[in-house]
Amino acid sequence: MRTMTAPAVAQLLFLLDQAFEDQKWHSLLNNLRAVTPDDWTWAPPDGRRSIRDIVLHVGGGKLMYHNQAFGDASLAWDDPIIENHAAVLTIPSAIEWLRQGQQRFRQSIAALNDDELLLPRKTHLGMKETRWIVSVIITHDLYHAGEINHIRCLHQQDDE
Repeated sequence: MRTMTAPAVAQLLFLLDQAFEDQKWHSLLNNLRAVTPDDWTWAPPDGRRSIRDIVLHVGGGKLMYHNQAFGDASLAWDDPIIENHAAVLTIPSAIEWLRQGQQRFRQSIAALNDDELLLPRKTHLGMKETRWIVSVIITHDLYHAGEINHIRCLHQQDDE
């Protein structure tokens, strides 16, 4: 039997993976897989954001939090790396871009020990505990997965 040297980190990685891809119904990528090209740029009546806009926001957020907490903190919200419209031209390119951001963020978390989860790190909102940053990414994925699902259901008229 393998012993875990960082059980709290392992649990956060599990939850991070679940929110991003592994949950059958609720994960970000599983909700994106049901989106059609016609759904991609559609915004609900009186709505402002399409699914593509939401994915751009989610992917940019992953990159921003990672850069601030684990990188050189050089990115701003209007940076072309964050506002990467080319990455979200199609659903497949957007999924690949999200995967790259998720992998980068996940690798930084996996390199931590449990004690480091309590250390403050830089965010665009000021200094926050590392575990708080991971929690934001998890809940952000789940929140926007639901938003994507709702917009898709409205457009496909199958919201049951």
